[in-house]
Amino acid sequence: MSPLEIDVLEARRIYKSTGAIPAEMLRSNIYRAWERSHLQGANSQALQAEKLSILDTERLIEKKQTLIQIAAPYIRMLSQAAGTDRHAVMLGNSDAILLDVVGDKQTVQGPEPFPGPGSLLSEAVAGANGIGTPLAEADYIEIISAEHFIDGFHPFTCQGIPLRDDKQEIIGVLSISLRRADARQRLKEILLCASHGIEAELLIAHLEKDVRRVLESNPNEYQPLEELRQDIIQANQAARLKMEVISRMVAVNRLDYAIQLLRQAEQSIQIFRRRAEIWRNLASFEIGTLQPVCLTAYISDLVDLLSNEAVIRQVQVVTDWYEPITVVADPRSLLRQLLHYFLQAFDSAGKNGIVKVVVKVISHSELAQISFIVNSGLNISPSISTSQVIYLPITKIKDEQ
Repeated sequence: MSPLEIDVLEARRIYKSTGAIPAEMLRSNIYRAWERSHLQGANSQALQAEKLSILDTERLIEKKQTLIQIAAPYIRMLSQAAGTDRHAVMLGNSDAILLDVVGDKQTVQGPEPFPGPGSLLSEAVAGANGIGTPLAEADYIEIISAEHFIDGFHPFTCQGIPLRDDKQEIIGVLSISLRRADARQRLKEILLCASHGIEAELLIAHLEKDVRRVLESNPNEYQPLEELRQDIIQANQAARLKMEVISRMVAVNRLDYAIQLLRQAEQSIQIFRRRAEIWRNLASFEIGTLQPVCLTAYISDLVDLLSNEAVIRQVQVVTDWYEPITVVADPRSLLRQLLHYFLQAFDSAGKNGIVKVVVKVISHSELAQISFIVNSGLNISPSISTSQVIYLPITKIKDEQ
């Protein structure tokens, strides 16, 4: 038995005897969870979680079908990664009510009670656990064996992480419970990556709503935005495929290569999220407020977003500036304007053409100049012409004192 386990068991004995929680014997986040559980009246001697009625459970599951369906492939991959270890992968809503459980048959359907859909797993009801505590802490949490507040959860080690929407609001929680505490290390990174994958899939659902809105209100803008949307979704699809391979490798202990793929998958998800954020700004036709904007960063973002389009058209994009330049502009309007100029420059450049974007501050003025210079590849003797020039007022951001 490890020193951690000895301390936790002694902390439980003291708590049950005196009602006091010895902070020095518990990890800080576990102490906070026990204190919340105690103050909210959770029963530490409970053997299983309370549940909603069958009817209320059915209504909740129907209401949360989108989240359940999006999470399903990632839950399956996590279960696959657990391999032959006794385990259960769980999805909960933002109120810590269980929506879905997948695991080995002995764990989820065996004689020992295990929480099923409709189980109430908030700390107020079930104490510190892998669903309620990540929601209470708004962060990844690991709870090892007797660190669970109620007795019935002690056979398991749980890891959980909140799920967030595009506004960074918590909408649910993903968790995995394992019988073997030492199995948790090989699954932690997969759990984190799976949670990011689910959040990316939720964002894709919002992108589909956005593109329908564009089609209804601005049909002339639809085609280029839809093509860009398909491009950025590929990054997330690549991540999901990698995770499928990873889950099989982890199940048979091919950890080294799995970790490499996991890092690639996480990178693909982050690329998707960044590009999706830019796309959503492009798809918004609202007029915003003038504010300081890093012009050179916006152009770099668009070059990245248009990388597939440039490859398809066989156009090379070159950028030229000496240092970051900040201007005063409406960010969304500026992005849309830059996108239009990029696409026009691509059309002018043609196959094997070059589009050079030059950004500079005009001497003795308060203006920044953006020039789209096209070197056409369509002619036998390539011609060079300036397709567009934009002028924007610059701003100097003073260092905070």
